[in-house]
Amino acid sequence: MADSPEKVSITICGDGGCGKSSITLRLVRSQWIHEYDPTIEDSYSVTRVVDGSPYFLSITDTAGQEEYRGLWAASNLKSDAFLLVYDITSQSSLGALDYFMDMIEMETEQRAEDNDRLRKELGASAEGLDVGMPPPVKIVAGNKCDLKNSRVIGAREGLEYARKHGCGFMETSAREMVNIEETFALLVRRVVEARRVHYQRSPPTAAPAQVGGSSSAATAPVEADVSKEPTGTPSKRSSQRQSGLRGLFKGGKQGRQSPDQSDKLKPDTPLSGHEKRPEPATPKIWKRLWCC
Repeated sequence: MADSPEKVSITICGDGGCGKSSITLRLVRSQWIHEYDPTIEDSYSVTRVVDGSPYFLSITDTAGQEEYRGLWAASNLKSDAFLLVYDITSQSSLGALDYFMDMIEMETEQRAEDNDRLRKELGASAEGLDVGMPPPVKIVAGNKCDLKNSRVIGAREGLEYARKHGCGFMETSAREMVNIEETFALLVRRVVEARRVHYQRSPPTAAPAQVGGSSSAATAPVEADVSKEPTGTPSKRSSQRQSGLRGLFKGGKQGRQSPDQSDKLKPDTPLSGHEKRPEPATPKIWKRLWCC
């Protein structure tokens, strides 16, 4: 019997009307809604396969209006990841993320304190156990990137805001289905990595490449914003580059000589200043230039 999919809880937050529900419905139902209906709180679930492993995504679409923000339940802050959405056609929607950033930052600090307390209470018995919760993952998404003529927030401004708060960054379009699947895949990858680091788990090992088949680098996880390869597993291109360099510095001289000359000159043994260099075969003009 196959193992159950690993669960990842995601809370979507942001200002009202920025497209949180549209992004969620695009992922869950492949549906786009153009009427604006303010959300108080909706929950969805969907299973997605990321890098060959299934994950059960539990998604909470929260209210964006300021009068409903007090309804945020404590369970929302216990999510594994947060998708903070703003509208690229509304400057105020980016500033509205500050409230949610502050809430998530307090939750991050609270988790760190709880983890330290649990480890102290358990002492040596905590060895080998998954203690506490890893810090939440945050990604900022600039939605409605299809409305190029109405854009007031540039991609660089959104990226700088995300970097300032230690978040990932994507631009999405629920209408055009741009970076919807990729954004949630990135969230899952970062949650998996956060769990691995927090619980000190070993990184997944890449399967060895088979002769005549594709290399392991071809199936390595690729993030939507940054491509990374597993540490200690050089890519096929880097392996070729290293072998080429070895041939250049070790066998380059030997490869440029004829077979009868390769017996007279050892490629790894440098010539001293008093040793006689081998004469080229032709033409003789090179002999005269060498003597000069």
